[in-house]
Parts: sequence; structure tokens; C-alpha cells
Amino acid sequence: MLVCAENASWNKNLAGTGGRSKRELLDNLDSWRANSETDTGRIPLLPEFYSSKDVLKMEVEKIFRKEWICAGHISELKKPGDYLTFDLVGHPILVVRDRSDELRAFSNVCRHRSARLVDGSGNTRLLVCPYHAWTYELDGKLRGAPLMKPEQVKDVCLNDLRLEVWQGLIFVNLDQQAEPLAPRLESLQEEIGQFNLAEMEVVHTYDDEVDCNWKVLVENFCESYHVFRVHKTTLEPDTPTSSVEVMPGGPGYNHHTMSCVTAATANNKDNREHLSCIYPGLTFAIRSASVIWLSIQPLKYNRLKMRAWVAKDLSAGRATESEFKTEMELVAAFMAEDKIINTGVQKGLECGVGNCGPLNEMEKTNWQFSQYVASKLLG
Repeated sequence: MLVCAENASWNKNLAGTGGRSKRELLDNLDSWRANSETDTGRIPLLPEFYSSKDVLKMEVEKIFRKEWICAGHISELKKPGDYLTFDLVGHPILVVRDRSDELRAFSNVCRHRSARLVDGSGNTRLLVCPYHAWTYELDGKLRGAPLMKPEQVKDVCLNDLRLEVWQGLIFVNLDQQAEPLAPRLESLQEEIGQFNLAEMEVVHTYDDEVDCNWKVLVENFCESYHVFRVHKTTLEPDTPTSSVEVMPGGPGYNHHTMSCVTAATANNKDNREHLSCIYPGLTFAIRSASVIWLSIQPLKYNRLKMRAWVAKDLSAGRATESEFKTEMELVAAFMAEDKIINTGVQKGLECGVGNCGPLNEMEKTNWQFSQYVASKLLG
């Protein structure tokens, strides 16, 4: 018993520190990338890349502070003054529709003494700091600062962030030099353009946290090989695992489809559910006239936060209260199933003996995602 306790303590410390130097981690990653396709199949990413604080630091700097992250959907910000907020790896962000009907993204921070400007979502005429009442227009320009001379604050404005809308989804980027998002998603646009995501309306959102590395949950939604086992009564009857088809993917995403037994075909030309991951952390599933998507980011090496949205094509009318309740119960059920599995996966990764592979062909999307992560950390 004493030996087991000592081993458990050591594994915990190893997970917390990474156990290797940054150079050793990157050398191992480079070796994995060069040898991850073998005669027997593709090999998953090394366990240490899910259980290291040092890896997480690199991911925050090289991925989350440089990539496009989903903030919401245009249906949430219809009128001038509509706004939403979220934090991206510790950076408070505000997205607002200004009086010119343009969407803007700012650091949600007053330029005076760094107070958070607004919380949650809603509608406002002006952005008023709760600390000293410095007041900003919706385009970020300072309108007034109590008891200050105009010449003192004439050049003050909110910190502007990059914003791009793709298929109705709002993306924000902390890196002013980042390449635009749309070009890397051209092939995906061809695959899912039929669904008109920009015309859908968000009908439900919720936030959650899960005790696993952010990549574990992303990978979970990148593949549907697990559906027959984990979701055998919730999803498998409608989207059978045997019907999975992995699509080629592209530099900024992966994509697979499944047959959808009960999907209405009015807007779905091929009667299939489309599941995609836009790197680094946006995953979504589209069927007929509805879509659910998640935006995932790390909190710790072994804990993540996510925001989920459900949107629908309401052109044929809203679902009845009973239908909506049934659908949300299904979403809650399969999300709970994934949460249980993925917290267990994290514990397995931290002991360091898993992820030997080989991956199933349906998990090629996971390998593509891992290649993306490796390219960013090694680049």
C-alpha cells in the first residue's frame, strides 16, 4: 500500500510539472510527428502532452492567443447596442454591435484603471465603466471622463480586437497579425454551405467545465467511433457508428459525416449529419435544420471550460415546448455521457501508459487535429 501511495504521489507531481524540460517535450513531439503514421496505423499524441503545465503554457501562447476563437452567433447580436462577453485564456472580451450596425470586438477593460466594463450579455446605449464612470461609445471611442480635462483623454479608446464572421459564427483573435480565417475554411464552406448557418437562430446556450485537458474533449467530438458504445441509447439509434465517413479536411479543420435516420431532408441534400472541428477548439454537429456547437478552451492542464450553443432554422416555425424540452434533454444526456468518459480518459493519460494506438480509421480526424497542435507548438 505504501508503494502504491508513493507512486500515486509521484504521478500527480509528474503531471503537474510535465516531468521534462521544454526542449525535451518539443523533441519528443517532433519525433512523434515524424513517426506517427506506421504500418499498423496512426499513433495518438503522447500522453505527456495532456498532463503538463509547460505544454499548456506553450499552447496558450502559440495557439489560443494567436488563433480564431468562436464568441457566438450573429443572431445573438441583432440590434445596435446588443453585446456579449467572454474570457479567452484570461483576456476579457466584449463583442458589440455598434450604431453603424457593425460588429466590433474589444478588450472588456476600461483604459483608465483596468476595470471590467460589462458582464454577461444584453443591450446598452453606452459602455460605462463601473469604477469611475468613464464612458465609451459603442465603437470604442471615449465619450467622457468625469472631472478630467478633454485634452487629457482625447486619444483614449478601447483596445480593438480582430473580428471575423464565418457562416454566421463570430470569431475573435487576440493577434493583430493573424491570417484571416475564411480562406482556410473554403473547402468546409462547400461541404456545409447548404445548411445556411447564418440564417439560423440561437435557441439555447450553456456553460460548463470538465476535469480533463482541453484536447481530450476536442478529440472526443472530432470522432464518432465511440458513439456505438458511449451513446448506444442516445445517439447510436439515429446516427449509427457504422455509417461514419471521414472527409479529407483542410489546414484549419477536420470533418466527418454520419447517416441520420430521422433527419428531415428539406435542407439536407445528403441526409447526413456533418461533424466538424475548426481548430483549435470549435466543434459542431449539423443536421437538417439545427446545429449544436461548442467553443472549448483550457483553464488548467487538466480542466477546461466550454460554451455550447443550439441554433435552429425557424423558417418552418418554432418547436413546441414539449419538443424543445425533449431535444434539450437529449443534448444534456449525451453531453453527460461524454463528460464521464473524458474525465476518466484524463486520469488514464496522467498515469502515462495509454495512447499507444493504433487509431481506428474513423479517428483519422483526431490524428489530423494532433498534427495541427504539433505544427503550432513546433512552428
